[in-house]
Amino acid sequence: MFYLLLTILANVAIFMSFRSFSKFKINTFPAIITNYAVCVITGTLYAGFSNVHERADFNADWFYAAAFLGLVFVSTFYLMARTTQLRGVAVATVASKMSLAIPVLFSLFIFKIAGNELDALNYAGILLAFVAILMVSKKERTNNEKVKLTLGYIALPLAVFIMGGVIDTSLNYINLSMLTEEIEVVFPIFIFSFAFLFGLIMALIQKVKFNWKDILGGIYLGVPNFFSIFFQLKALSAFNNNGAILYPSLNIGIIILSTLLAIVFFKEKLSRINYIGVGLAVIVIILLSHQEISNSL
Repeated sequence: MFYLLLTILANVAIFMSFRSFSKFKINTFPAIITNYAVCVITGTLYAGFSNVHERADFNADWFYAAAFLGLVFVSTFYLMARTTQLRGVAVATVASKMSLAIPVLFSLFIFKIAGNELDALNYAGILLAFVAILMVSKKERTNNEKVKLTLGYIALPLAVFIMGGVIDTSLNYINLSMLTEEIEVVFPIFIFSFAFLFGLIMALIQKVKFNWKDILGGIYLGVPNFFSIFFQLKALSAFNNNGAILYPSLNIGIIILSTLLAIVFFKEKLSRINYIGVGLAVIVIILLSHQEISNSL
């Protein structure tokens, strides 16, 4: 539970960083590329350069997995940015959060991790998590314009949904089958190294310009971003790689805390259905973790 809380805090810090980008007119893509470089530096300082050098194994399966995830990270961030710009924040948020369906299904039916240990309350919590996410993410329409759900319209959010699910499912599988406790701190460093490399290539091709505000935004985004992945790997280990419980709990926790902070710091106003969704999210956490709550009483 401790690492789950740390993962939630790190992800909420990322959310708050992104929210500040629009306020301070920080360009997202160059800030993201800078953030990856900062992730590598942060991870190296935390793990120790000698430890990183000692653990690095360019022939290991996890090294190639890091290269794959590095490319997926950059692609997903870019798709999320485009979805936000073209389809709106609510659509991008729902698509990214609902992607938890993919690691949950893989954990239950492909990896078959702890599926037999879940009870009716756990399954109810998993299902209600999707309802809570939709309710909290729902925004009032500013006009009466009807949206036609064509293939072209849903292509971007669908891509965000799939890529977000690929990231979480891959981390679940890699942590289950490839990583030891000693490698957990090194693995994210190589993910972000490849993400920085791929992102820099994209920036050079697109002739992206970096200014001091973009670099500064990348710096304060990069520190929590590294720890979000590191703590997620530690949380997966603490939950015996049971993504069916971890990912709904993680997403619900992020939604509750980020919503509360958005109200306090960004003066966001919630509709009635949003408040009901937050309340339902609290119930979801109780349902998902009722065994741990009962054992601690």
